[in-house]
Amino acid sequence: MGNLNEPLVTVGIPFYNSEKYLSDAVKSTLNQTYTNLEIILLDDGSTDSSLTIAYKFEEKDKRVKVISDGKNLGLPKRLNQLSKLARGKYYARMDADDIMFSNRLSVQIKYLQNNHEVDLLGSGLIAINNNNDILGIRKGKASKNITLKRTLKGAWAAHPSITGKSEWFKKNHYDETLKRAQDFELWIRAVETSRFDVLDDVLLFYREASTSSMVKNIKASRYSIKTYWKNSGKTGFVFSISRICINLIKLFIYFSFFIFGATDVLIKRRSVKLSVSQIDKYQELLKKGLDA
Repeated sequence: MGNLNEPLVTVGIPFYNSEKYLSDAVKSTLNQTYTNLEIILLDDGSTDSSLTIAYKFEEKDKRVKVISDGKNLGLPKRLNQLSKLARGKYYARMDADDIMFSNRLSVQIKYLQNNHEVDLLGSGLIAINNNNDILGIRKGKASKNITLKRTLKGAWAAHPSITGKSEWFKKNHYDETLKRAQDFELWIRAVETSRFDVLDDVLLFYREASTSSMVKNIKASRYSIKTYWKNSGKTGFVFSISRICINLIKLFIYFSFFIFGATDVLIKRRSVKLSVSQIDKYQELLKKGLDA
């Protein structure tokens, strides 16, 4: 199906009750310019029509494999399961509510092949809402060899934008006891013995509006504060205290906006606004990636 010189790439998509978005996520993966893929759709005990949608893709394209055991085990267990199942030399993270740029894998795989020391590679993103409307842009701020301090300051790259060596994911597991911030915990634990890079390129349409809630923010903040304190011996007491204070301030701001039902304002502010012509360009790219 693909160029024989292209290494096999595994794209792992865990899903749970994702009937509204799953189809677009899979379409954008199948429509990649990089074609030597296997796509694993892993169900986490969905009770809506997600599994039916997944099976339809499996029937149409032999690159797609659906796995379902009917159980709801949680995201970190499913992420580790996907890593174990991956047959490709490289493994691409992808969420069931996001959409890939059509050249995402071509760009990331080329970089990884030219930089063998890199374990994980992230990218920039275009933020979208639940209706696939463009909200703004978050460039990747090209960086090489991400440090522990940089990782502790926040996400060095959006989780579903990351592609890396399958062997790295097989050796470095997500903590299955964590309900939130599993990726953050893994990056902190592994960054000093790994090589993380980020590209300037925007390669993912990231669904911002579907990810935020008060409960999620409280849980994530609580874990982040524990992590800052735990690593204070490596990063310095002043750095850890400053990050804890910043985290608490952000939580207070979010809570204030939450009370007045204005969290959408904060979500939009995470990304840089685009001009009308830029929005039109990215909207067309999104549509093209789903229609190809």
